[in-house]
Amino acid sequence: MRRMHHTQNRILFSAAIRLPLAALLLILCCVAPLTGCSRKMPVLQKFSSPPEQAACKIAILPFTDQGRYPEGSEIFYKIFVTELISSGHFTVIPEGNVRDLYKQLKMYPNRQPRQDQLEIIGGRLGATLFIGGDILAMKEDSDGTRKKTQLTVVLRLYDARTGKMFWATYHRRRGQEYHQVLHFGRINTITTLARQMADEIIDLWRENGLKPCPAK
Repeated sequence: MRRMHHTQNRILFSAAIRLPLAALLLILCCVAPLTGCSRKMPVLQKFSSPPEQAACKIAILPFTDQGRYPEGSEIFYKIFVTELISSGHFTVIPEGNVRDLYKQLKMYPNRQPRQDQLEIIGGRLGATLFIGGDILAMKEDSDGTRKKTQLTVVLRLYDARTGKMFWATYHRRRGQEYHQVLHFGRINTITTLARQMADEIIDLWRENGLKPCPAK
């Protein structure tokens, strides 16, 4: 059984590094029930182990936006960067450096880079880890008495030396879930929901072995 699981992971990994978002979502949705996580969020799929000292110097790539919320990807990007920095001893390369390199290489910020492009970016920036992501849905509306919020994201972790993805994470929440299921206060704004979900993703990564770079 263990050997079969290992073989399945190798197949998923080799497919995931070259498949588009729709295929990656299918993999995540298929794996979740097998791991007993069909109702537990966020869902983490490991395709390989993080490289040694992977998180020493992180470059966060522009997130793509599949939703219709105004500047949704920018909102989640900035919140995620803030939460990542405040969560531990992670060194994050400034966003401006990443975007300048995108311009030099004539890359579109709203498209996920190819593996060969990631290798070039990693070499130029001296990065050890890339984080890329897609905002699939972001909503904030009202039914007249209460505000309703919803956010769905997929985040990917790449080895910056090779451009290969080693983890993918799917997370989806509605603001009212924190009151109904998790017994927190109701979350009425998309920024508060994004901050909470970013923290949950980062905590999950750290629990699974993504460690801050050792202090010198």
